[in-house]
Amino acid sequence: MSPKRRLLPAALLIPLTTPVAALFVAAGFVAAGPVPAYAAGQADDQITAYTADATLTKNGALQVKETVDLAAGGATFSRTLATKVRSDSERDRTYGLKDVSATVNGQPAQGFKNESTDDGRKLTVNVSGKSRIVYSYTVDNVVADSIEGREVSWPVVQGFSSAIPTAKLNVNVPFATWVTCFAGRIGSSMPCTSSQLAESAELEIEQNGVPAGGRVTFLTGLSDRATVQPNAKYANHWSLGKAFTVDSSTAGLAVIVFGLGLLSAVGMWFFRGRDAAKVGPGGPERPVLDGTDGPQFAAPDGIRPGQVGTVVDESADVVDITATLLDLAVRNYLTIVEQPRDSHFGRLDWELQRLHQGGPELLPYEKALLDAVFADGDAVLVSALGPALRPRLNVVREELYSDVVTQGWFTSRPDADRNRWTTAGLVLLGAGVVLTIVLAIVSKFGLVGFAVMAAGVVLALIGQAAPARTARGAAVLGRVAGLQHYLANESSADLPESHRLEFASRCLPYAAVLGLTEKWALEIAATDDDDDPDAGIGWYSGPENWHLSDIGESLSNFVTTFGGTLTTARRLFG
Repeated sequence: MSPKRRLLPAALLIPLTTPVAALFVAAGFVAAGPVPAYAAGQADDQITAYTADATLTKNGALQVKETVDLAAGGATFSRTLATKVRSDSERDRTYGLKDVSATVNGQPAQGFKNESTDDGRKLTVNVSGKSRIVYSYTVDNVVADSIEGREVSWPVVQGFSSAIPTAKLNVNVPFATWVTCFAGRIGSSMPCTSSQLAESAELEIEQNGVPAGGRVTFLTGLSDRATVQPNAKYANHWSLGKAFTVDSSTAGLAVIVFGLGLLSAVGMWFFRGRDAAKVGPGGPERPVLDGTDGPQFAAPDGIRPGQVGTVVDESADVVDITATLLDLAVRNYLTIVEQPRDSHFGRLDWELQRLHQGGPELLPYEKALLDAVFADGDAVLVSALGPALRPRLNVVREELYSDVVTQGWFTSRPDADRNRWTTAGLVLLGAGVVLTIVLAIVSKFGLVGFAVMAAGVVLALIGQAAPARTARGAAVLGRVAGLQHYLANESSADLPESHRLEFASRCLPYAAVLGLTEKWALEIAATDDDDDPDAGIGWYSGPENWHLSDIGESLSNFVTTFGGTLTTARRLFG
């Protein structure tokens, strides 16, 4: 058995490279120098004084109160508090902000807005002239573990659109053991003007000349007596390499997922997709029945050429339909007339002539084929057959698939079985694509999505061999193998000369479906015992001066041309 294989589309690269493209776009935006948030502030705003008080609570949160004296240049004043800060080359440190409020001149701030930005919260208040703004908020996730122990840090001064002449900070951190401070623009490692740890465990920090958009960040260590626990959170930077990390956990899980998918697909085939009985090698099956009128052709179990092809490869295809047409011609339902060429290099053509309608002796798919070919009349040129055949050939294939089920060789239509398996495989493949994208974005387990995709491909491929023959179908397949052995290795030479032409003609359609057209066309040609032109052999005739000895080339050309016509007509039906 040689089941048809269908190439499955793989559209992996486009969905998997989308995040990467997005990163390149983002990188280009950063390189081009996006306008910082603080640049959107009013250029005429002036901060005349700044103080901040902060206290670390027992649960690891930092309560902050900032007082800003402002000479406003406009009707509103904005600043941004960061919730994500670069920690190292691979991670960002994330903070949680809550209980955010503001007052202006001792009264709840008018027009107060607390808006989300990409990396923080933008706070806006209404102001007029000289104003005192007091910001209050709580920051979570400020305690981190390090090689030197637990540390507390937070950029208290940040996100102002105006320079600050002097910033004074008092930070109460119980059990603080040391303190350091950095000032300047983002990424600066310049130490603050002064920073010291007072006897009361307060951090006293002062920084002269904080530029617009600048920061003042404190960092202090905790002693072993401190009860506050680390609560810092980090977010990894996304990269294609990280999304598809290959390590023991990702590779192991991917192998397990693919293994389960493979075992499931093989298991389904083992229980649902195998033939009900083993197909034997099949000894030579001599299709000869000796009768009172001499030896006659007799196919094993009366099987017909189109059925042979469908049983062998579980698919009703072009060669099965072509062999059926030849068989109908040999059985005297039509004749094939080779047309004379317009020139030596002119196109070959044949006229098909229907001899009679046929009765109940025709199988439904044979009747459907005759009706499809002769839908426009009882004579038609092969060259005139084309796209109009498509809907008619669909009916032929439907009938042929139904026939092999009616004969009891399959429990269900082979094409329906294949479609179910292929659809399931494609659904699993699609789910794998979605899972790959999701896992690649949120984790390092993108390989697991690939494993699901691979399992879907395997399921679809195994499905091509899934149609299962019944025990009766397996027995017929064994006999067909024996017939193929006979047609490939034997000849009609041992038959009486008067029976050779008819016997070789009856063998020809079976030979065509089994890939042996040329051999048995030559068997027919060998019955030409003179040099005189021949009128034909009943089911096939040639133009003027045609010889039966030419039928080998004539039939090979006909099978190729008619099959090509069917291929053109069937492009849309699979």
